[in-house]
Amino acid sequence: MAVDELEREQGKVLPAEDLTPYKGRWVALREGHVVASDFDAARLRDNPEVRDDDVLTPVPAQDEGVYIL
Repeated sequence: MAVDELEREQGKVLPAEDLTPYKGRWVALREGHVVASDFDAARLRDNPEVRDDDVLTPVPAQDEGVYIL
């Protein structure tokens, strides 16, 4: 895989917007944009707006420290 292609693919999963409003929640990202959020990852995955290829990621509730999944 070429470096340019790898960077394009990585850009699809990295947040393209400020996730501060979602602190303490899980978000579903599609091409870097939030398509849905929930406090519960399982409920988020079951949300009809979330596709199988969307990336689910937690947004830490705190600004500092280590966040463990």
